[in-house]
Amino acid sequence: MINFAQMKRVLTFFAHPDDEILGAGGTLSRLSEEKVDIHIVIPAAGIHARKNILTERKRNEDLRILRRDSQRALEKLGISPMNIHLGNFPDNEMDSRTLLSVIHYLEKIISEVQPDLIITHHWRCTNIDHQYCHQAVVVASRPNTIRQIPVICAEIPGSTGYLKPSFWLPNLFVEITKKDLARKILAMRTYGGENRPEPHPRSGGVLKALARVRGSESGYFFAEAFMIQQCFNGRRIECPNE
Repeated sequence: MINFAQMKRVLTFFAHPDDEILGAGGTLSRLSEEKVDIHIVIPAAGIHARKNILTERKRNEDLRILRRDSQRALEKLGISPMNIHLGNFPDNEMDSRTLLSVIHYLEKIISEVQPDLIITHHWRCTNIDHQYCHQAVVVASRPNTIRQIPVICAEIPGSTGYLKPSFWLPNLFVEITKKDLARKILAMRTYGGENRPEPHPRSGGVLKALARVRGSESGYFFAEAFMIQQCFNGRRIECPNE
């Protein structure tokens, strides 16, 4: 069981700016309201995949705007800019770097933050960067006798569940309030270059509809769905004397 009441520090590891809002914006809003220390890790900028249609100067300008929008969006959820970790891995080409380099990047942040929970992508997302992030989290968070970090996978509209069979079987539903949902949609709109009109999966109307569906599946008015990757009961068992 994931006990949010025991969470002091939560770390998200989503590939691109806006993934954290799409997948867990309502949950992050709720945790922020409960005074949880939230750290957002975004390893890939989310612009340079457009190098086939944009000049380098335009990409760099868009990147500056995107990073600014990222801070503004997360502030809508009550998350401090000091807790946003932006990496420089190539967008949609994270597989051009070794998985080990991503793992080492994440391990350093985990060591500094010491999270009680990690939220990341599902392993069957269509985007290769999403898959890389999931694999890095699985390795970087593997349990040992010193620590056991629960890991849950979020649902990214427009990516999660599109590969068939999807293996997307949510088994954790987090209740969010109407206020949490409104903050999520507002935060997403702050990403001016990423928000889309209906019926796009990143539109406010579809995000609200999805929250209603996930709520109806779990007995809430609104909810976000997750799939548990690893979970621990919190008991520490002493090794018997040999």
